[in-house]
Amino acid sequence: MTPTHSIESPQTITAGDKPKAIGFVRNDVSGLHAPRHALDVQRHANALGYQYVYTIRPPANVDDPIRYALGIAAGLEIQVIVVFDLGHVDCCPALVCDAGFDLETVCPQGTWVRSAQRVPDVETGVA
Repeated sequence: MTPTHSIESPQTITAGDKPKAIGFVRNDVSGLHAPRHALDVQRHANALGYQYVYTIRPPANVDDPIRYALGIAAGLEIQVIVVFDLGHVDCCPALVCDAGFDLETVCPQGTWVRSAQRVPDVETGVA
């Protein structure tokens, strides 16, 4: 008796099917390593299979760089924010996850899952 095998073609994942991600690199945290960290963040997101959209590098005069990044992420309908390390989110992943985004870190590699659905910001109205 000859065994028969069913071979299924792999599903093709299009860019529209992948979760969208942005990178977030703060110059005040990365210092002279900011360009390398930005590249590492993008590579990490691509390696995880995300549709990488943009790297946010807030201007130096922004009072709250995390909130600045969250506003951009909400406007772009991002699911995941990728940072080099937790220092970029003031060592508090909840700041990102409670805003309705997943958080990925490059070093050390880690994943924090969103803890809530996006709720519109009281001041900006951005969800």
